[in-house]
Amino acid sequence: MMSIDIKDIFKVRFGTILTKVRDKKFCVLMLAFSLGTILDSAAQAADPEHVAQLKQSNACEGCDLSGADLSGLILIHANLRKANLQGANLRNTSLLLSNLEQANLENANLTSAYLYGSNLENSRLGGTDFTQAILRGAKLQGSNVCEANLLGADLTDADVNLEDCSVEANSTIPTINE
Repeated sequence: MMSIDIKDIFKVRFGTILTKVRDKKFCVLMLAFSLGTILDSAAQAADPEHVAQLKQSNACEGCDLSGADLSGLILIHANLRKANLQGANLRNTSLLLSNLEQANLENANLTSAYLYGSNLENSRLGGTDFTQAILRGAKLQGSNVCEANLLGADLTDADVNLEDCSVEANSTIPTINE
């Protein structure tokens, strides 16, 4: 029976580094790090079929679009209800009058996105970047807007309650001029 040394596994991935390193603890640590990185990137990967479905039909209710690059798309009246958009890039995306109710938008990039009249009720917005986004007339009730970056966002006529947001705790919460 042939035995495989941990160093043999790393020779393929790390080349000449292992010729200088003889410490098995280092090899085990590098293996654990590599596996963790691979597993983490797989967990954040969007389902390619779901991305294609969204682009073709403008609807993907409950889909896994986590980490997807959807920047610059025009998705007018899109149905993304209960979709997982965690970590997705939606920069400069038009989501005019779209349904994002109960969607997971945590750590998503919606910088300069156009969400006029969109429904984001009960959505998860922790770490979401809405810098310079247009949220005019958007419905945000029940969403954790206090945990999102709203710097420069246009919230004119938006259905949102910012009273519970502490300006001291989060300097990215804009004031609404009435």
